[in-house]
Amino acid sequence: MAAAPSAAKTEPLSECERGRLAARKTGGCGLIGMLACVASIGGIFPLVVVALEPEGLSWGAAVAIAFAVVCGLGLIAFVTANADDRVEADAAARIKLIVTGRIVQMPTDSSDGGPPSRCLWVVVDGGPSRPLIFQADEALYRAVRIDDAVRIAYVPNSMTIIQLRTAGYEYSICDDGEAGEKRPA
Repeated sequence: MAAAPSAAKTEPLSECERGRLAARKTGGCGLIGMLACVASIGGIFPLVVVALEPEGLSWGAAVAIAFAVVCGLGLIAFVTANADDRVEADAAARIKLIVTGRIVQMPTDSSDGGPPSRCLWVVVDGGPSRPLIFQADEALYRAVRIDDAVRIAYVPNSMTIIQLRTAGYEYSICDDGEAGEKRPA
């Protein structure tokens, strides 16, 4: 859990914000991903055993592969549950923290082979020099720049941005349309 910056104010979450947080739980998507992984491994593993059975694959290797598969699936379930727990804790706490600061970095990472992960690193005014790190959807990421002064309302456990304002833009998870939609301020 991230510590709340000393310069943060708190406000209650609205019903819309709590609903949007609940919608961000990954449990369903994680379960579907895990089932797809089990199905693909369940189909590939027997083929490998059949293809290499007579001389190529020992029982020890088969047990090692099965153990690795179980450990991998357990890791997927753990990560998914951990992310869901943080979102649930934020919804249960029913508060958002509000800080002002400046965007200092905007790195992207696509090392997992999927779509790039976009981050905003924000140094809080009057807070610690260590930046707060937030995931940002593509529309929000494209609308802000390094050195933009920002006012951010966020929930501290999952570090989900509830609202973000710059001099020229405003973002809210409760905007009409898509949750990540940007609109001029």
